[in-house]
Amino acid sequence: MADDGFGEGARQVVQRAEAYARRLRHHSVAPGHLLLALLDDTPDGTAAEIESLTGAPAARIRDSMRKALGAGATEQGGFMPLAAETRSVLELAPREAARLKATTVEPAHVLRALLAQGNGTVTGVLQRNGADLNRLRQLNDRPAPAPQLRGPLSSVTRDLGAVTAPVVGRTHEVDRVIRTLTRHRRNVPLLIGEPGVGKEAVARKVALAIAEGRVPPALRGRTVRALDLAAVLADPRHRARGSALVTELLSEAGDSAPLVLHLSGALTPLHLSEGTTTPLGLFRSVLEAPEVFVLGDCGRTEYEHRDPDPGLDRLVQPIFVEEPPAEDVREILRAVRGRLESHHHAVLTNEALAAAATLARHHVPDQALPGAAIGLLDEAGALARIRAARSDVSPGRPLEVTDADVSQALAAYSGIRTPPRRPAIPVRHDPSVWSMS
Repeated sequence: MADDGFGEGARQVVQRAEAYARRLRHHSVAPGHLLLALLDDTPDGTAAEIESLTGAPAARIRDSMRKALGAGATEQGGFMPLAAETRSVLELAPREAARLKATTVEPAHVLRALLAQGNGTVTGVLQRNGADLNRLRQLNDRPAPAPQLRGPLSSVTRDLGAVTAPVVGRTHEVDRVIRTLTRHRRNVPLLIGEPGVGKEAVARKVALAIAEGRVPPALRGRTVRALDLAAVLADPRHRARGSALVTELLSEAGDSAPLVLHLSGALTPLHLSEGTTTPLGLFRSVLEAPEVFVLGDCGRTEYEHRDPDPGLDRLVQPIFVEEPPAEDVREILRAVRGRLESHHHAVLTNEALAAAATLARHHVPDQALPGAAIGLLDEAGALARIRAARSDVSPGRPLEVTDADVSQALAAYSGIRTPPRRPAIPVRHDPSVWSMS
């Protein structure tokens, strides 16, 4: 262990585990012996941490562990070897320390490695003593501290993990992105879809999965920051120093691990003094850097009309994002309803939500769902507010946005008018027809 950065506390855990193995007359050090050593009341406080995270007294777990291990018939003299599972735990502990950005391996890292290794005897004892294994797994999945950005990335990017808006569905796309990011080659996922289809929502759900630790170890503890480089370079504050800003961004991206950089509009043409390129092309130098993960998105038209670049294409994995099913669209509208109601100080009726989903699907061809339906509801809310401001309705009465408002907003939002309902015209009957009845 000398070369693995084990601190004094972690070394003492292994020594106490060996002592437990000898005391119980066992012939190798098992993971259960490590748990016994971690449950000792030592200054590092690991036993207290186990108690707080399991809800079970350390003394009771210790007694149960001893009974589960049993006692051997003969004493073991001389060298005490490590069991294969124990070696696996001690090999994993330095990785846990590195993930948590610790300089040495401490008893807490050994505990996390023991939980990750999942020895059946250890987990069985913990469960029998009322330990909450979900809390234990959350302990093991606790992400590393987020990187502190101090350069231009902090001012021109957004932390997608800080966005609280819920994301409905998109499980397949999120899993596909995470699998691509953790691949050895062609590990730059590129979300491709029509405007409004929810590409950023997929990126936000990836950020949520990372924040909750529901990702492989290589992604844990990272922050997902979105960069719309075309919008940044169009800002008058940055227009005169576009090349210098890009150089600073590239330098900081390489030094700001752990990070997942989301390039919004990854294939949008950028007209710089050096020529025309794309955000993905500008960040080509960091696409293969092991410490930087890049996630891009673009429109389907941009992807289909891109200039061929075999060197870039071998790094990029296209992931097509389609419109969600009707059930998910309705659920998404219910999820954003509160935000729109708070903004417009109005109540969106269920009929308004249903009308927005239906009319947007059939009459807003230039935008995809759910974005088109959300935009239509927003337009209807603005229309209802203007109508209320010009009417004599009491200000204390709650404002309602109905399906009629959504239908009226459709013309302003998309330029398409819905046909008015006309009363049925009675048909004049021939008397001879009646005579035949």
